[in-house]
Amino acid sequence: MLKPIFIWQDKILKKVDPLEVTFLITEGNYTKICFTDKTCYLVRSTLSGAMKKLPPDIFIQTHRSYAVSVFFIDHIAKDHLIIGDIAIPISRQYYERVIEQLQIIR
Repeated sequence: MLKPIFIWQDKILKKVDPLEVTFLITEGNYTKICFTDKTCYLVRSTLSGAMKKLPPDIFIQTHRSYAVSVFFIDHIAKDHLIIGDIAIPISRQYYERVIEQLQIIR
């Protein structure tokens, strides 16, 4: 079982299960953390700072502004991946790293 993470929301620390995080989007010095129930929390952290707190074997950075959980990836194309009905971009420089971190049966 993974250790929970805590997020500051409305001056309280909210416990979050990392397995329920679907993806992260950075917006300047803030990162939006989105969950399986379609809720999102905005935290004052860069994407790299947030990624340091999350399990590295579960979360993959796909773009300088995006990271995803491997458990929620539905499809992968050369320039994007799909989580539910949301397209997440994959930049050229991150594509090889994304593929290397996945368990692929050929």
